[in-house]
Amino acid sequence: MSVLVRRAVAADARELARMRQLSLTCPEEPWTRARDLPEGPWGEECGKTFAAMLGDQDTVAAFVVDAAPGRVAACALGFLLPRLPGPDSSKPFNGDISTVATDPAFRRRGYARAVVTALMNWMTVRGCKRINLTASSEGEPLYASLGFTTDEPRRSRPAE
Repeated sequence: MSVLVRRAVAADARELARMRQLSLTCPEEPWTRARDLPEGPWGEECGKTFAAMLGDQDTVAAFVVDAAPGRVAACALGFLLPRLPGPDSSKPFNGDISTVATDPAFRRRGYARAVVTALMNWMTVRGCKRINLTASSEGEPLYASLGFTTDEPRRSRPAE
């Protein structure tokens, strides 16, 4: 089964803020108010920050699987972080993966794998030497299967 993944745009900012809350709280039930921002002022600020960050097409990307128009089922956000050349590599970036989340109503369908893989590919094409992330215990099997190794609490893998 093929999963349709697309690069997120600024119009996805509210949904990415909702997904960030999911990634931080891991509720058991889907959050049914899909268009609502997380409670409190941080939700609005988070949405605005996502909108601004997604305008930087060179060093920030998010990939999503849509659940319906205006609703995201899964996402992964990544940053390219400048690095100095070294004797083992002149690649200009390290990557950092953040806010990997799947709405509970859409789990166990391969969506997290699809968005993380799309993000890793984007990072690799742009010249990443290493990709890092911080994993929850729930996400550890996925990241291990993608080649990440443990360096508590971060996971990293060569970008190839």
